[in-house]
Amino acid sequence: MAVREVVLIGDARLWQVAQAVDPAKQDWRQDAIDLADTLADLKVRRGFGRGLAGPQIGSPWRLIAFDCRLGTFVAVNPRITWRSDETFSVLDDCFSIPGRKVPVTRSKAVAFECVDIDGHAHVFERLEPDLAELVQHEVDHLDGILMTDRAGQQHGSTATGVDSRMGAT
Repeated sequence: MAVREVVLIGDARLWQVAQAVDPAKQDWRQDAIDLADTLADLKVRRGFGRGLAGPQIGSPWRLIAFDCRLGTFVAVNPRITWRSDETFSVLDDCFSIPGRKVPVTRSKAVAFECVDIDGHAHVFERLEPDLAELVQHEVDHLDGILMTDRAGQQHGSTATGVDSRMGAT
C-alpha cells in the first residue's frame, strides 16, 4: 500500500491540466494504485472521503479514485458527457484545502463515463445532486480548477479567506 501526501492549495500542480492516459502504456498504473490507496487511507484516518483526483497526489494523469455509491474503483480518462441546465448551490470541501467550505454552483445532474484500470467501461447515464457534485468537483481537479476558482467566478471574489492560487489568507 503506497499512500502519498495530499497536495495542498498553493502548490502549482493543482492548476495544471492533467494528461490523458494511454491505456496501452504502463506509466500511469502505479499512480492509479497509489491514488486508490491514498483515498482508502484518508477514509480510515479522517472518517470520510468519496473521491480523490490524480493531481491531488501529484500525479499528472487523468485519474480519479472513487469510494462511494458509484463503486470503489479508479476512473481512467473520465469525462462528463452531459450537464443539466438546472443547477444547485452546495458548500464544497476538498482534501487539498483542509478546513474550508466554499459555496459553489453545480449542475444538478450529469452523465459521466470512463474506463477502469482493467479497461472496463463505466457509463453513468444520470447522476443526481450528491454524485453529480462529486464528479464535477473531481473532474474540475483534472482540468486544473479548484472549488475556490469556481467560487470566485460565481461570486466575484475568492471564498472564505482563501486566495486560491496562494493558499490561505
